[in-house]
Amino acid sequence: MENSTLFPREEKVELLFEKILKDPEACRRLTETFYESMDADTDIECGYLPPEKFAYALLDAYKNRDLTALLMAICQNSMFDLLRNSFLAPFRFNADGQENPVFLTDEKGNFLREKGIHVSDRDYDRFRRIYREKPGVKMYLAYGYRKRHAYHESTMEVEEYKMGEHIGVLLVYELPDSVKEKETEAQAYAAVWDIMMAIQKKLPRAFVYYGQDSVEDGGKRYDGLGVFLPIHKFADRLEKMIGIADEIVMK
Repeated sequence: MENSTLFPREEKVELLFEKILKDPEACRRLTETFYESMDADTDIECGYLPPEKFAYALLDAYKNRDLTALLMAICQNSMFDLLRNSFLAPFRFNADGQENPVFLTDEKGNFLREKGIHVSDRDYDRFRRIYREKPGVKMYLAYGYRKRHAYHESTMEVEEYKMGEHIGVLLVYELPDSVKEKETEAQAYAAVWDIMMAIQKKLPRAFVYYGQDSVEDGGKRYDGLGVFLPIHKFADRLEKMIGIADEIVMK
């Protein structure tokens, strides 16, 4: 089906946009009108981006048909930041080449001091009390975080910001190999969505990670689904929460 837009796009907008961007008053008026149209109780002098920068992001997003560029100007999140931080899409294992989650123990539950991340004795003791080995799932103590993307106020370069940093129990489950089945990552994401939402309903605010070929076992690689349970959120209920996760994923 041919792509279409709600309204026909204006052509050759570059000269008009250039004039607006060179005029601070024009940028201010555009920004004020945008926020007024949303009934936003926002003083643009205290907003995230100054009017000149906001106008640039808005007009550039229109010109390039880039919704994510606009979202970052408005709410400091990309489209998939919004989905993941709403717990509506899984976090990718080690996205963008950054280790997340960081494994703080080995497969036997032994602490890996070389990771350089502080863990209190109390949190490690909690982990050791509930640690167990079970076929099809591995358990680790881990450090995990969510993130968002936004424009730097001065340079307009895209920057990444960590949020929701936690120490927690990470359960990594082996799933059927979607690569072997010639499924794309998007198809695999859709396939695990029902599992992820079942986890969210039973374990609100647990992080769910997913990755194709992300788990290695016996020299073979599998798709992996991770359920990350922040210790300070689940505390003394960890063992019960692990049982719920097992029941959902391994049924």
